Amino acid sequence: MKENIKKLEKLIKKSKKILLINHIRMDPDAFWWLASFYYILEKLKKNVVAVNDMLPPTNFDFLESSNIIKTDFDIKNFKPDLIISFDAASTGQLWETYIKNEDIFKNTPFVVIDHHMTNHGFWSINIVNPDYSSTCELTFHIIEKIWFTKYITPKIATLLTAWIHTDTNIFYNQNTTSSTLITAAKLMDLWADFRAPMYNFFQKATYEKTKLVWIVFNKLQKSDNGKIIWAKIKKSEFKKTNTWDEDTSGIINRLINIEWCEVAFLIHELWDEVKASFRAKEYNVWDFCASFWWGWHKLAAWFRTSKKLDEIEAEILEKLKKEKL
Repeated sequence: MKENIKKLEKLIKKSKKILLINHIRMDPDAFWWLASFYYILEKLKKNVVAVNDMLPPTNFDFLESSNIIKTDFDIKNFKPDLIISFDAASTGQLWETYIKNEDIFKNTPFVVIDHHMTNHGFWSINIVNPDYSSTCELTFHIIEKIWFTKYITPKIATLLTAWIHTDTNIFYNQNTTSSTLITAAKLMDLWADFRAPMYNFFQKATYEKTKLVWIVFNKLQKSDNGKIIWAKIKKSEFKKTNTWDEDTSGIINRLINIEWCEVAFLIHELWDEVKASFRAKEYNVWDFCASFWWGWHKLAAWFRTSKKLDEIEAEILEKLKKEKL
């Protein structure tokens, strides 16, 4: 990894036009570390552009950085000298942007930065380490190694802190290490507003989202032994409460904290597919979700499917019962 960080440093120094990309349907970790790198590269007087097929969720707006993402950008005309991918475990997660510009990705220096265990290095320069709690923590390590710390403003420090809070569930999850806490302390010394991410991601709730949570909690189900807790949300319930996918954020974390629960899952309808989110206390939900052609982390994973809501619910429960849960 050290060698590849040095390669990244050299590429940044010699590149004038840099393209940043993160995975489709970005989460806080994917967005905030891309944004922090974006602002640092701007300070280095680079011509930097950030792209994705979709805009960030509206609950990211409090840090006033969502406008940096371009969803319909002419990459061929831009002709980047360097491409950096954040938090994506495969080219498949870069979606249409990659498919439409595959020749540019293949013929431009391309650096992959990620912390997911599913990423086995899908490009020539890979900075991948699953021991980090978040891509943010890994990014800060990279920033330190290439002497970019002096460019971190309070806003950038807050962006990095937001990633750590969401990926560790405010230092509660098992991926929290002493290194995570040290990184958070360093960011506080750089004047990060550590309270803003906590409030906006963990405490703040709209009236509409509160109504959605009420519906979910009133529909909770559990297995006979109480080890599996789950709920499902129909499109009609999103419409009834004037909510959508991003309003489900945080619900699954409440379910896994129910006494005796070992695995929790939340399934909900989207446009033409169903999303299933999982949390576990010890059981490897990454392996489980990989059987549905997706994954993420050992204790936190998800997948999407074209199957119907009731159909995928039955399939999940059948597989979990075979695991003797």
